[in-house]
Amino acid sequence: MAKIILVSTKVQSTTWQLAQALRSQQHEVTVLTSYGDAPPETANGIEFMAYFKKWSILEGLKIIPGLFGMQPHILHLILDDDRMNAAQVILSTFAKSHPSCVLTTSLLHIRRGLKKSNPVRYLVEESDIITFPTVESLAQLRGLNVRSTKQGRGILPPALDFKNQQQQLGALDEDEVSLLTNIQDKEFFVLPFREGRFNPESDRFARLKMLARRHKLVLWGSYSHWSLRERKHFANWMEKNGCGDRWVVTGEISPHLSRILLEKSVAFVMAGQSFTPVEMTEYYMRAIQAKSTLILDSKQTSVHADLWKNTVNCWVLNADSLHKDLVKLLERTNLSLPEALSEDWAQSSHIVDSSMNELNRLYNRALASAR
Repeated sequence: MAKIILVSTKVQSTTWQLAQALRSQQHEVTVLTSYGDAPPETANGIEFMAYFKKWSILEGLKIIPGLFGMQPHILHLILDDDRMNAAQVILSTFAKSHPSCVLTTSLLHIRRGLKKSNPVRYLVEESDIITFPTVESLAQLRGLNVRSTKQGRGILPPALDFKNQQQQLGALDEDEVSLLTNIQDKEFFVLPFREGRFNPESDRFARLKMLARRHKLVLWGSYSHWSLRERKHFANWMEKNGCGDRWVVTGEISPHLSRILLEKSVAFVMAGQSFTPVEMTEYYMRAIQAKSTLILDSKQTSVHADLWKNTVNCWVLNADSLHKDLVKLLERTNLSLPEALSEDWAQSSHIVDSSMNELNRLYNRALASAR
């Protein structure tokens, strides 16, 4: 079995579940992360190195002799987005300087783009294995000068961390109890609400108005960053369109309240909004736990793609004809679905089996080429 070093600036759920899955397949796994970080649960044979304070060039150079001594077969960098720090540059250079070491990169989100001025572009080009969260994001490799004709490419979405979600539940405060009282005995949709400003001409607000005419809206988020004038303009606009009493903005709420809202909602409407794969996974976890009816668009279902079955366990609207599809969906008298996703299936079957089998295949092929 292989000696694998997972490098991550923080031990988020994707890093830890990947480490556990690799260890369960008898690999020797070391997690290299930030000073002060701690494993979220018992390590179970995973070596944990909380070393980096600043992720500086000097720290990277100092740890290289220790990495030499470990003689890793695989150095696996996990990047939350398309940015690199100095220590990550040093570590990736170390891996490429050793023919027997396979450099693997998992890029969870492309925010700025892989331009020539971005060092992540060159990391991707030099990596023996590269994974992205969706098939669509693999298209970002087009036009890059990939060094190895045998570069392995695969899909590794952010992990569904249901254990951590369960630990976060707690009591509701007075404001949260008041919000629940406000919507008691009413049918409502829940929508993530992340609008930077009010724009009545935008498609998103047009869809929001359409949904409010069907059921009350619980807008999960805050608009405290809007000016008072903008907030009044929005309220007047909703009133003018016959929806004056059919919406409420939650503000910051606890995981417990978000779960209650999703459980009681007619549907959780994500379609038409842009999220990072990590953000989408967070929303998916909460919806799956609450057994909420999800309304997604076809672009969003590319993250954890094999979870979704349109009209069976979710509603999927075509991203290119959102308005038309939403109108048609809202004409239905009942939005209930035949099946609800089980969190046990979503976690064990999807992440551990599908993604890990693919990653192991890429590991084995790259290791065979390196020998």
